[in-house]
Amino acid sequence: MTSSRDYGADSFRLYEMYLGPLETQKPWNTRDIIGMLRFLNSAWRNLIGADEDESQTANHKSRVSDAPVPDALERQMHRTIKKVGEDIDALRFNTAIAELIKLNNEMTGLDAIPRELAENFALMLAPFAPHVAEEIWERLGHHKSLARRPWPTYDPAKLVETMLELPVQVNGKLRDKISVPADADEMAILTAAENAEKVRPWVEGKTIRKKLYVPKKLVNFVVG
Repeated sequence: MTSSRDYGADSFRLYEMYLGPLETQKPWNTRDIIGMLRFLNSAWRNLIGADEDESQTANHKSRVSDAPVPDALERQMHRTIKKVGEDIDALRFNTAIAELIKLNNEMTGLDAIPRELAENFALMLAPFAPHVAEEIWERLGHHKSLARRPWPTYDPAKLVETMLELPVQVNGKLRDKISVPADADEMAILTAAENAEKVRPWVEGKTIRKKLYVPKKLVNFVVG
């Protein structure tokens, strides 16, 4: 039988809260707990730079840097702070954890993690995985528990999207993605989509029977 000795208490806590809304019945499947363990291991590698056992022997501290958070990632960080805080207040723990997973995925592959992002991530992780979060916090150079720190604050100005990434389909099949200003009008978006490098071969020399733009979702061309 699977126990906390196999995966750790934090993995169990995350799994239970990630199952779904508190008021609904949820199936229990111990095989799915591994997903939460993988999330924690990924977050640890992103912030510390090694698996936990390796970091002990190699005396790793963290992978943080004093560099500023890249603009797109900074906006996602502020959106995550807002969403996780609101979800915790409403007891929507499963969707709060989903936001943390998305933010962690965006950190994967960075050469180093900006300190502001690393600390905010650890603080948001703490209600769900307090043991791992506390260890990360210490590795970030803090000597007092993160339990004494206030919840991160978000900047409302950072919640406003300046750019949109839109998938472009031709006859319902994804052919490319475009980035356009968030306030671009429909004509400008359709023009940019039609001229996208990977879209042109599918529309050049053909009749575009319909141009469809679903606001902030996608562009689709029907050609014949």
